[in-house]
Amino acid sequence: HPQFARCKILDTHLQLLARYHFDTRFATMNVEKCPFLAQKFQVRVLPCVLVIQNGSVVDRIVGFEELGNADNFATEVLEKRLAQTKVIQLPKGELASIPVKERPVEFQVSGSDSHDEDEDDSNLRY
Repeated sequence: HPQFARCKILDTHLQLLARYHFDTRFATMNVEKCPFLAQKFQVRVLPCVLVIQNGSVVDRIVGFEELGNADNFATEVLEKRLAQTKVIQLPKGELASIPVKERPVEFQVSGSDSHDEDEDDSNLRY
């Protein structure tokens, strides 16, 4: 929701993660503009991160409780939480010690080295 401060905070973290985790699609949804999706996925509390695989919700993060329960949580906390679901992979080697905000964009964390050029997901990526 664009007027909820915590939604904006979470959106900022997701934008940073999307720059490095190329194999994962990140999308945002305004519940006011897509009430049918909010209802379908039973979104009752904001912010809410849904992990969707093969059309089904396999995990969800509701609020900030799992992220330290504070507005100033580090992006790495969200990255680790998403890695628990295996929707993203944690960085290895020298990249593991670099905070997300400071990672060079040319580093890719996810498994694949290529992106399918035929796939139009421009409205889903940050």
